[in-house]
Amino acid sequence: MSKISKRSLDFQTGDEVIAEINRLQAEGYTQSKNWNLTQICEHLNVIMTGGMEGFGFRLPKVLRATVLKWIFGRILRQRRMASAPTLDRLKPKSPDGPDDSKVIEECIATIRRASAFEGSMEEYPFLDGLTPEQWRQFMWIHAAHHLGFLEPK
Repeated sequence: MSKISKRSLDFQTGDEVIAEINRLQAEGYTQSKNWNLTQICEHLNVIMTGGMEGFGFRLPKVLRATVLKWIFGRILRQRRMASAPTLDRLKPKSPDGPDDSKVIEECIATIRRASAFEGSMEEYPFLDGLTPEQWRQFMWIHAAHHLGFLEPK
């Protein structure tokens, strides 16, 4: 089985994420994993919106305080994350095929909103004690993870 190629990206700001999305949309790309740009943008939009508005669920406190705290700290230190199964409710619903500029624009608007977000992280489902800036950095690392599977043409 061949190894999936993935670019190494490290976004420090939402503007950098937006610039990469715009570049991929304008220049085209080769997809090296399951999701196209629209599907990635839909997923990122769901994750960022949920972080700001709530997901309607929280993982058990023991997980948030132990395993997830360790994983999150590691991701922030290394500024990269490994692939992991995605909860069904967080998977994109958009079909394969041509990109949908409306979905991509919604994601860009959400990235702009996330860039300025200073709200409470008290109900964040995956971790306790998170600051808005830590959450943002996690969002940019998460975006880099997924966008790294799209190779610009």
